[in-house]
Amino acid sequence: MDIREAMGFINGFSKLGKPVTDLLRFVKIMRALGDPQKKLKFVHVAGTNGKGSTVRMIAGALTKAGYRTGEFTSPFIKVYNDRIKIDGSNISDMELAGIVSEIKPLLGSLCAECSQFEITTAIAFLYFAAKKCDIVVLETGLGGLLDCTNIIEEPCVSVITSISFDHTAILGDTLEKIARQKAGIIKRERPVVLAVSQKKEVSDLIYDTAVRMGSQFISPNTGRLTVEKCDHTGSRFVYKGFTYNVSMLGRHQIDNALTAIETLNVLKKQGWEKLSYVNIYDGVKSAEVPSRCQVLRRDKPFIMIDGAHNPDGMRVLSEFVGTVPKTPKIMICGMKDDKDWQASVKYISGFIDKAICVDGFAPKTVPAEKLAEAFRNGETSDMKNAVRKAVSMAGKDGMVLIAGSLYLAAAMQTDPDNGMVQR
Repeated sequence: MDIREAMGFINGFSKLGKPVTDLLRFVKIMRALGDPQKKLKFVHVAGTNGKGSTVRMIAGALTKAGYRTGEFTSPFIKVYNDRIKIDGSNISDMELAGIVSEIKPLLGSLCAECSQFEITTAIAFLYFAAKKCDIVVLETGLGGLLDCTNIIEEPCVSVITSISFDHTAILGDTLEKIARQKAGIIKRERPVVLAVSQKKEVSDLIYDTAVRMGSQFISPNTGRLTVEKCDHTGSRFVYKGFTYNVSMLGRHQIDNALTAIETLNVLKKQGWEKLSYVNIYDGVKSAEVPSRCQVLRRDKPFIMIDGAHNPDGMRVLSEFVGTVPKTPKIMICGMKDDKDWQASVKYISGFIDKAICVDGFAPKTVPAEKLAEAFRNGETSDMKNAVRKAVSMAGKDGMVLIAGSLYLAAAMQTDPDNGMVQR
């Protein structure tokens, strides 16, 4: 089987598969494949926003310390292989095709009701086990309690990042319901790290769950945090007497870094002794995640892309955009209609001078005309000309922001002819 055949097999599965009420379907799949997940150690990460950045920081530090580190994230931005990494490098086409060749005949009829995410998770577990990873930093796909990654039994530590409204049709229409799904990754007597800046009902529920499960509860101590710099060039802060730098932009990345630091400190206490302050510093500083406040061009004009796809993500992005000393600020925006795009637009609209709205980059996008009407100064464009139009409007002193959906970010970064230059 070559990579084209392998991707044909993977893409033959629907996004969600048949709805689940338990993990039995995935238990059967993994049993058929020899339960490779039982050979691995995990850091399990759930949350609404900040998962990808936090995963990258944790995995980067573990790699710097000399541990063979698996990394599982979603969705992919440039290629499907992005989702499955070891020591920061994507699974190769040859390795991916080889694993698909292995699992296809073993699963047989078990595949009938599967989601693409379940198949991807199975591929990742087999790959990480075959490569004898020392540890895997594992991001959930949707929620936590009923997410197929939750098949793992005893994570070294569970991590819960910022929780807000998203996927409400599946996870629930209140923060408490959503938090209960995320808290489902907490395992009995296994520590849990909770990110700061949570709503009270969220932090209370996570804490109560940890107590009920006999799990140590850890959350960053912001009383011991001093932010020395946070602007469009990056951030520097002192936490518990140690200085750290973050390359990814935005105040929220400091919060993600604190979550990663506390997680890595838990691991160090558990016996991952090669972890040092230098490794953790390097892991936090070197972390870069495509389309998470990613700078594509630093001047003439400044171009940044972010996958902010829900109201809370757009809120923190808006706060950052307000600190960037560039004018005018031109936004290319496209959103999916299964998100609360109206609330997202309200957050960002006052921080930009013009919105160029696009559609058609994925199924079920908000029509560009409808999106443009929601902005105080919006217009439409096709995908092909949006960047050129925005760059022209921004001029050499301005800023171009591309945001509204990770699917938009992926489409923009995989189009070789849209005029974006990374430098």
